[in-house]
Order: sequence, then C-alpha cells, then structure tokens
Amino acid sequence: MKINWKNDFTVMALRLLVVYVAFMLGRLLFYYFNDDLIDPIRGKDIISLLRGSLMFDTVSILYLNLPFIFLSLVPFRFREKANYQKKLFWVYMGLNSLGLLVNFADVFYYPYKQSRLVLGDLFLVKEDSFSLLIIDFIADYWYGFIFYFIILGLLSVGYKLIGNGKSVLTNNRDYYLVNSAYLGVMVFLTVFFVRGASLSKASFPISMSDAFLYTDNASHTSLILSNPFCLFRTIGKSKKVPKLEYFDKRTAAAYLPTTHKPSSSNMFSIDKKTNVFIIILESFGKAHIKSLSDQFKPKQPTNTPFLDSLFNEGYLFTNAYQNGYRSMDALPAIWASIPTFKEPFLSLPNSVADYYALPACMNEMGYHTAFMHGAVKESMGFVSFGKNLDIKEFQSREEYEEERGDDDFDGKWGIWDHKFWPFVHEKVNQMPKPFFTTVFTLSSHHPFSIPKGFENKFSEGTLPIHRAIKYSDYALKIFFESIRNEPWFKNTLFIITADHASGADSPKFLKPPYDYSIPILFYHPGKNFRGTDDKIMQHIDIMPTLLGMLDYHKPYFAFGKNHFDIEAQKDHFAINFSNSAFNCTTDSHYYQFNEKDVLVKADYRKDPLWKNNLIKKKTAEDEKDIKYFKAFIQQYYFHLGERNFLPEKAAKRTKEFADLYK
Repeated sequence: MKINWKNDFTVMALRLLVVYVAFMLGRLLFYYFNDDLIDPIRGKDIISLLRGSLMFDTVSILYLNLPFIFLSLVPFRFREKANYQKKLFWVYMGLNSLGLLVNFADVFYYPYKQSRLVLGDLFLVKEDSFSLLIIDFIADYWYGFIFYFIILGLLSVGYKLIGNGKSVLTNNRDYYLVNSAYLGVMVFLTVFFVRGASLSKASFPISMSDAFLYTDNASHTSLILSNPFCLFRTIGKSKKVPKLEYFDKRTAAAYLPTTHKPSSSNMFSIDKKTNVFIIILESFGKAHIKSLSDQFKPKQPTNTPFLDSLFNEGYLFTNAYQNGYRSMDALPAIWASIPTFKEPFLSLPNSVADYYALPACMNEMGYHTAFMHGAVKESMGFVSFGKNLDIKEFQSREEYEEERGDDDFDGKWGIWDHKFWPFVHEKVNQMPKPFFTTVFTLSSHHPFSIPKGFENKFSEGTLPIHRAIKYSDYALKIFFESIRNEPWFKNTLFIITADHASGADSPKFLKPPYDYSIPILFYHPGKNFRGTDDKIMQHIDIMPTLLGMLDYHKPYFAFGKNHFDIEAQKDHFAINFSNSAFNCTTDSHYYQFNEKDVLVKADYRKDPLWKNNLIKKKTAEDEKDIKYFKAFIQQYYFHLGERNFLPEKAAKRTKEFADLYK
C-alpha cells in the first residue's frame, strides 16, 4: 500500500513548523535589539540555548494552537470542504498573529523590565490612558511593526505553499479510525511536551524557572523563554502563592524577623512635631542622574541640576535600590516595607489584608496623612491601597480639575508636573501640622512628552527620557523655590527617591544590581543633616528607618530594617527580582539566586560588569549570606500566603477574632 505522506497530520505539523520559524525570527530580533542587556553568549552555550528555546517554543505553540490543532484533526469528512479550509486558515492566522504580537512586544518592552512579560504586566490595560499609550508605542516603535507584518506575511505564504492534506481512505470506518488515531497521537504529544518532554510521574508542566535547566545565566533565560509561554503559565498564578520552605518556621523567623521592636536612631533622631514629606520621582533611576553615575563614563551634562544641588544639602544614600520594577510596586515598599518579586504585590488578591503600616503609625503619632498624585484615583491602585493603610487625605487629577479646570491634562497620564506642584503647595499649606505627605510625580513617564511652551527649554539627552527628566527636575526646583519661605519648610524632613530605574546609557546600569539602583535622599533644611552613605539602603528600609528616627514606641511589621540601627545593619542586603532570579546585594557582593542555587557571585563595586563572575568555591561568609536570602524569601511567601502583614501579637489577635466567626 502506498503511504500518503501529505495527510492531515503531516500538513498540520508542517504548518506548525512555519510558526516555529516565525518564533525563532522573533527571538533573533529580540536579541538584536537587546544584546547589550544580555550577557555574551559563548560558543558552548549555543546548543543548550537552542534546545531550551525549542522546548519553550513548543509549549507556547501548542498552547496557542490548541483550537487549530483540534479543528485540523477532528475526524470528520467536512474538514475537506473548501469553505472549512478557508476558515481554518483564518483560525491559524488569528491565533498566531496574536501570539507573535505579544512576543514582539518584548523586543521593545524588555529594556524597561529586563524580564519577560507575565500576566501581571497587563495592569496597564486597566488605565484610562491605555489606548493613547498604545498609539504612542506604535509611533515610537513603528519599525517593529514592519518586522511583525513581514513575518505575518511569511506565515501566510508558508501556510498556503504547504497546501491542504488529502485522504486516500474511501472507507468511512477506516477514515474515522485513522483520523481519531492522529488526534490521539497529538493529544499524547501535547501532554508529553507540556510536561517537559517527559512522562515521569514526578514531572509537572514546565514553568518559567525551568529555563535554568538550559543555562546558569539569568539574562540568558530571556532568550529561552517567550512571551506567550510566560503569559499562559502565569494565568491564575496570581491566586497561588509559592511555598518555599528552606527552614522550619522558627528558624526562618530568627534569621529574618518581620516584627520589629522599637529602635532609636540616636544622632539621626527627629521629634514628633517634624513634618515628613516623601517625594517619589517617576523613573528617576540612578543612571539618569549624572552626579551619581558618571564615575563609569565620560562626564556628560547633568539632567538633574536641581536634584544634584539638594544632594549636597542632605544625607544621600549612594548605594540604594528599588524593591520592584513598576511604579505600582514602589508604594507597598515605601509605605508598608513590602517588596514585589514575580507578580506586582498590588495585583495579588493576597494584598487585600489588614495592615498597620507607616501611615497608620504616623496617624497614631498625631500626623495628618495625605497622598497626592496627578493621575486619576483609580491609577495603579495607589489610592485604594492608601485608603487601606489609613491615609486620610487624597488629592488627584479629579480634585485638581474640579478647582482648576482640565486644561493642564497631559493627554496621557495626568496633570503636568509644573502645574501639579503649585496645587500641592496650596494643599500642604492648608494641612494640619505636623503632616505626613507623599507626592508621586508622573511627567517623566513614557512617552516622555514636554508641555507646550517648554519645547526649547530642555535639550535632548542620550536617551528619550532625559528631556522629560530635565523638565521634571525643573518643576521640582520651582516647587522648592516656592516653599522655602513657608513656616513649615525648615521643620520638614524630605525623603526623595525614585519609583524605579528606567533604562540607561551606560553598560554599568544595564547590569544587576545597578539596573535597579535609585537615589534615596533624606533632606532636612532646618538641621545640619548632611553626608553620604554607601551602605545598602532600599525602599523597604525607609519605613523602619523613619520610625527609628521618630523614636516610634510600638512593635511594627516590616521586611526592611532601620538603616541607622547598627545591630539591624548586620547581615543586611537589598533584594529584588529579574530574569527569573532573585538579586541579593550586600555591602560587598552581588548574588543571583534562583530559589535553589547561587548562579553568580560578583564583587560589584570593583567589577561593575562582573566579568569574573564564576563561583569556584563558596566561603563561610557566602553560606551565611545565602541562609539570610533563603529566610527572607521564605518569610515573604509565608506572610503573603497567610495575608499576615501585622506585628506578631496583633496578627495573632486578628486570627483569633476571625476564628470566632468561622
């Protein structure tokens, strides 16, 4: 009997092979545009990276094409009709064009996050300005869409060149049996590959962390993974909290306590009548602040002349880090000392919990608490989270436009910075004193627009964001000039930081840990509170440090530590997450930890690009540090799973009260 090689199964397989080619072309484009963010690939790495890429692409393509596969192999003769085959073509093109669009997005989005897209990254879809941002994205990266449509064209041509399958079976019973067998084989193959090309009972559907099976380099995992896979594998994951148990609960709590006893900051103390003003500058990563970053490259004109001047008047933390990678991650870290790792904390159902965080502590000490942001109240979940933390006053775009009209809307995010700051000034003057106020700026966000009338005031920099940074720095300067003569000014501690870094024009700030480095400044114009500090500092340390300075007298919950408490500083490190690994940075070394092993140890101060990054032998100091990393991660996921963000005794009382009503 003559074998029919062009049957429905082989035709479907060849059509899926065309999708493989499209995915691989997308990966080459991804590498071309992001090679400066990915460590060099050695010859011996190529085969392993290709194997990993094919494995994850196989799972992506199977997930994406399940409807197409079923419709191609459903064992009925109506599949052979011309009308059915036309519809099958559009199913194929529709599913794969969507998958490739998602995959192509990371060619240009990756520099902002330095890891693949997951479901949690789609929080922007909820923003009112989403449609406008998409238009800007298309305008900025128009050439990417040209590549995308070329590949779609190749996909269409490849499908049509393969043609349709033909059955030589005239007997209906044989037809149904053979085609049912095709469908059964495909179900088996799908299960086989989704389980990592294994049928072992111990195997599970492969996850993002399995990329480390093919590489020890965290930046290379982004070459192996693809966006459709990461999106599919994070569906429903926001409701599931990982359970990582390296120690018993008591040991983990001993290594990393989350309930902190009051500890004063001695020479850095302030009285409880001192106003506290936190300013979070959108996207002001350390890389854009030349006074903090130029030691690694030739001197360039500053983007932040006013902020540079404040650095000389305050206490500057020169080795400071963010604990998340989005704007929405900054407030949980700063207000509640809670970091973000794989998923945005505020997008997790587990964030809906009881808190007694920094705003509540400030209320207790007699402060008036407020939050001001020029976007709408729904933006990023800021206001709803602030209300949960017991902030009393909110000033947003709605309040601004109710008083001053809607002429100052920037068309994308909210009120221009130079317009919103005078509004802030007016509201602060009206507040009861002492106040605890947080202002979050927004104009230095993509698409980096400049308001009318300012086009010629600020020159272009080496990156598109630099012009917007210069404008926002100027708006900050005008604000400080306007408040210098206010009676509350000299009695105010200003804490100035950035929400997150945002790209760089220096290779140093494209590599961990520096790619997450930000400024943190404590500025008190009424006190001789000046100096520089190069010890580890991070967003989650702001709350315990401030409470220490105010000599807060009750236990509180925090993942961070009081920076000015010498005891607490022992074994301290900064922690964040990127490229499927935890970044743990001590005063002397940087470590990449993938929940199981340390992949990289680097002396990041001497070797910012950590060219000598191989660990030949772990020292006793390394082993001790790794215990603290593990304890932190275990404690984080334990408290996340329990929705427990209260100091120990308060948490127990809350649980006992809840148990009464079960």
